[in-house]
Amino acid sequence: MNDEILLNKAIRTLRSGGVIIYPTETVYGLGADATNHSAINKIFEIKRRDKFKPLLIAFSSIEMAKKYVWWNKYADILAKKYLPGPLSLVLSIKDDSIDENVYQGGIKVGIRIPKNDFALKLISNFNKPITSTSANISGEKPPVKIDDISDEIKNKVDLIIDKGECEVKMPSTIVDVSSYPPRLIREGVIKFDEIKETIESNLK
Repeated sequence: MNDEILLNKAIRTLRSGGVIIYPTETVYGLGADATNHSAINKIFEIKRRDKFKPLLIAFSSIEMAKKYVWWNKYADILAKKYLPGPLSLVLSIKDDSIDENVYQGGIKVGIRIPKNDFALKLISNFNKPITSTSANISGEKPPVKIDDISDEIKNKVDLIIDKGECEVKMPSTIVDVSSYPPRLIREGVIKFDEIKETIESNLK
């Protein structure tokens, strides 16, 4: 199946409230419309995920992200250096069209812009954020290729997009930059010391 057909099929699946498995540069993700309540519930069910754990969402660009979250100078500094790429930023929510189960009734949401052409094209054409949570049962190892994904997960999704092995093979680093100083949520491929240094050197 060529990319255009696959892309159109993925967009139709997302629009109908379905769930897809899709590639990013870090790991394979479970994608659903981040504004669709029933689609978000499906993600929690598929992953057997604790309902009190928020989900990351993915955008195709900084411009798109700015419509949904309150962008600030810290996000700007890090975005210039690392995005698109394996960094997730936690920022305050601006647009309440994002389903509240994504951020568990809080006021902040974790966002990322994956460095993967297919994922970026998909989100751009879908024109809404999609979930960016690893395609695994909660607590298990995130998959870097389709063969790593359990049959339990595969059998519960509506579409699987196989683009070979992920490039980075490690989850994104998550940093809360909604206020200063930045706060580490999860360390991934980018080290937190490097993040802090990048911000500090650009604030001088």
